[in-house]
Amino acid sequence: MRLPLPNLTGLLFWLFLFLSSFLGSIFLLFPLIPLIYFAPPLWRTVADCFIGYWLILPSSLCDYILGVKFHITGDMINCSEPALIIMNHRTRLDWLFFWSALYKMDPWLLTTEKISLKKALEYIPGAGWAMQCAAYLFLERNYKNDAHTISDMISYYKDMGRYYQILLFPEGTDRGERAVKRSDEFAIQHGLPLYDFVLHPRTTGFAYMIQVMRQKSYLKNIYDITVGYPDEIVSSELEILQNGRFPHAVHFDVRRYKEDDLPKDNCGLADWINKIWQEKENRLKNFYNADIAQRKFLSCSGKKNWPNKEKNCNFRVVKTGEERGVRLMEKCSSCMTQSKGDIENIK
Repeated sequence: MRLPLPNLTGLLFWLFLFLSSFLGSIFLLFPLIPLIYFAPPLWRTVADCFIGYWLILPSSLCDYILGVKFHITGDMINCSEPALIIMNHRTRLDWLFFWSALYKMDPWLLTTEKISLKKALEYIPGAGWAMQCAAYLFLERNYKNDAHTISDMISYYKDMGRYYQILLFPEGTDRGERAVKRSDEFAIQHGLPLYDFVLHPRTTGFAYMIQVMRQKSYLKNIYDITVGYPDEIVSSELEILQNGRFPHAVHFDVRRYKEDDLPKDNCGLADWINKIWQEKENRLKNFYNADIAQRKFLSCSGKKNWPNKEKNCNFRVVKTGEERGVRLMEKCSSCMTQSKGDIENIK
């Protein structure tokens, strides 16, 4: 069987990201690895700045070069408080597009977001190395092994004195055909409703994550994020590579819950997230039942929208985002200068 040739746009997109992450890891991150042993907090600050700086690249490519439109409604994510972010996993690329949403809300979020993802991804040359330096959570989907990883990583975050927002996909995987089949079988066995737009969440891992973060006093807020694709749904990296396809728009709805608002026991947490996911299913049902041109998440009174649709306000929002981006770059440069000085002192 003859394999289809890659699309030029898709090939250049992934090649650009691969080469930049590969070379960035070798020439920027690897030389500073000794700081892990001699000055761990400084290493964490510098690595977060470098990686946050790099994340502006895929965000800008999607937004300004490829023309993907991002719309965010709801609550602002606070980058100065430890939090757990939960999101439905519609495609394998949700994490990629979420970076653009974070940048539009506050570019500093690119330096404080940590993603939980499959352990196999840490071995990817370049990108995997950078994700290890970023201190992402690599999970094996085995509760016993993952429990130790989660506990150790949250302890590490706290010991470094930095507040992160951890992105967790409670569904465990994207909404592919096999995953939908398994989710439906699980629902039938346990007398749960069948979902058309989400998968049933894995409650055990979610409850454990919450309890560990509570035990270590590393949880202030929980952000429930719903992602929707109004027209083009691009499910995987391969679709981009082969077809050069990107969604025309991506919508995110953000809802914040305080840690005190959640139940204290595991059974209560399981019921809570099941209720959240049922509400998410209904929200997405309303989203996709509308005409394509009208598909959007309705913002509640007092909530924010990014970008603002009013012309004057929209200009200020965009300008503010650019200014924050410049400040982020300046901060990264400051971190680089500081790290060089500290290395000289160590020598």
